[in-house]
Amino acid sequence: KEALDELENSKLMRETLGETTFENFLREKRKEWDLYRTQVSEWEVNRYIRRL
Repeated sequence: KEALDELENSKLMRETLGETTFENFLREKRKEWDLYRTQVSEWEVNRYIRRL
């Protein structure tokens, strides 16, 4: 998340990609991060679900 926050404040990336492409890229990367961080790993299932 911190990297995405830094990216959002990057004037260089915004100028390099252009406003529209930059905003689209940032939006998709935030979606990707949200999907990643909400995944339940096999280890978590084995560790916690089986204890119930």
